[in-house]
Amino acid sequence: MKILGLTGGSGTGKSAASAAFARLGCGVIDADASYRRLCDTCTPMLEEIQSVFLNVLSTDGKLDRKKLGAIVFADPQKLLQLNAITHPYIRQAARDAFAAFEAQGCQLCIYDAPVLFEAGMDALCDATCAVLALRETRIARIMARDAITEQYAALRIDAQKPDAFYEERCDYVVHNDGDLDSLYAQVRRIYDNILG
Repeated sequence: MKILGLTGGSGTGKSAASAAFARLGCGVIDADASYRRLCDTCTPMLEEIQSVFLNVLSTDGKLDRKKLGAIVFADPQKLLQLNAITHPYIRQAARDAFAAFEAQGCQLCIYDAPVLFEAGMDALCDATCAVLALRETRIARIMARDAITEQYAALRIDAQKPDAFYEERCDYVVHNDGDLDSLYAQVRRIYDNILG
């Protein structure tokens, strides 16, 4: 089985690209969803986080992600500490999911991870693909999806990596400013290229 790491900034349409790959029969793993599950169920990871950051678990023993976020996003060193704790668990969850898809006979698995390179998860992939879109398109999508102001959407985008970061690192680039037919055509070419 081949693994394609799918990445890109907020509002580029990674989910739509993942859905297009899924229509072709690919397995899809959402790294953010995996992390959220770990935050609710992975006791060893939560114990490590609690021992470093203190008082970040709610009364039911689950991670209070907002409280933890307020700590780590205000201090780059603390974010590095958190990543050092969580990334091994996220990597193992990805390996387990890959093995499950391979056991089902899946030929291509998509690993949708916004911080694919920053987390070192590209090392698990046979190839990588960025989904890019124009800034105006991304702002409009984020505003509609998250019900936030244009200014806040722009701030979020401007805090993320530029397109050049992805273009320099990825084997494939999907430009997602057009309609779904255009997106599907690009995804199909990548699918055929990897499995061809």
